[in-house]
Amino acid sequence: MQAYQQDFIDFLVETRALRFGEFTLKSGRRSPYFFNAGQFNTGAEIERLGYYYACAIREFDVEPTLVFGPAYKGIPLCIAAAIALRQRFDMDTSFGFDRKEIKEHGEGGWLVGKEPDPQDRVVLVDDVVTDGATKIQTIRRLKAACSARITGLVIALDRKEKNADGEDAVAALQTAAGVPVRSIVSVHDILAYLPGRSISGRIALTADMMGRIETYLDEHGISA
Repeated sequence: MQAYQQDFIDFLVETRALRFGEFTLKSGRRSPYFFNAGQFNTGAEIERLGYYYACAIREFDVEPTLVFGPAYKGIPLCIAAAIALRQRFDMDTSFGFDRKEIKEHGEGGWLVGKEPDPQDRVVLVDDVVTDGATKIQTIRRLKAACSARITGLVIALDRKEKNADGEDAVAALQTAAGVPVRSIVSVHDILAYLPGRSISGRIALTADMMGRIETYLDEHGISA
């Protein structure tokens, strides 16, 4: 695990974007942990978050020319990542995002920011993958509308879970969309780094909670 990934896990705990307890997920599963990207709500936090996305983006083989964020949570992510790429790594990329509904007045359309063209190398940014259906739809829509070359997708956290068909959710997304997917960290990274570690004066992940997560992954997870 790289230093920026360890720092990201600390950041998740500090901001309470990563919580432990009992949560009902969109899939209906009862999970002992939960990640909420909406918890990042200050200028300092979104600036720092953009840096972590930029670090992960740079690990793709192809350097992007455009960072795209699917609405809604992807909107601040693409802007923050584009700023971080410029400020931290001297990469001046464009950014863009979609609308949930097509705008019928003004400039119209369903895209905001830079509209991808066939010469662009587009990387998408989003928070997590559940079943991947929304992301597959967005990728296919971009390719059809703009002939865009999608070179990768970065998510914050890979839960390393099976989808409704019993397959690796992220691997199934990669296959269906034809796009490589990277995560800043995975739940396995969290379990390797966080147990017993004191953050802001408290133990972030107790042995009991770690056991509950491992039991959950035994049922719903994929191999490390």
